[in-house]
Amino acid sequence: MLPKSLPEAVQINGRALKCVICAHESFHKRKTHFDTAIIRSLNPEWVESSGYCLICHQCGFIHSFVEP
Repeated sequence: MLPKSLPEAVQINGRALKCVICAHESFHKRKTHFDTAIIRSLNPEWVESSGYCLICHQCGFIHSFVEP
């Protein structure tokens, strides 16, 4: 089940993003929280625990990014 957003083209650092699996160029954007037991136990200050996912509209592969 895809998120309720409309798929759209995305640029990362000025470059068009293509899905690493199927090379499709439309994605659904969704906020996410990277809260795993490993991150909690290490508690590194340099690790951002929230970010966003870009879900490929064609194959559903999830590309994860931390907030810049």
